[in-house]
Amino acid sequence: MAQVVPLELNEAAALRMVRKLAADSSRIVIELGHCRKQMRKRGVTRPQVEQCLRKGTITEGPFVNQHGNWQVNLFRHAAGEELTCTVAIEWATQLLVITVF
Repeated sequence: MAQVVPLELNEAAALRMVRKLAADSSRIVIELGHCRKQMRKRGVTRPQVEQCLRKGTITEGPFVNQHGNWQVNLFRHAAGEELTCTVAIEWATQLLVITVF
């Protein structure tokens, strides 16, 4: 049974869902095109993105994007490196990484 996308979402609930989905790396989808280009440009690896999603903090959102998905920006500072990932939550199924900076 598919889960219904909530009409309202607070930061804590969004973070719980991101952490739950990010625990399984197969549920993290790095969007082709823009995101991959930005990762190459900035020297960001998939493991860095995964750790940002698993341990980062929300700096913007949650809000519903133009595709009807909840979206957040997550920030992580580790080992002198800072990374922000913009992520859309395909509710209860996967995380779509839109861009990194």
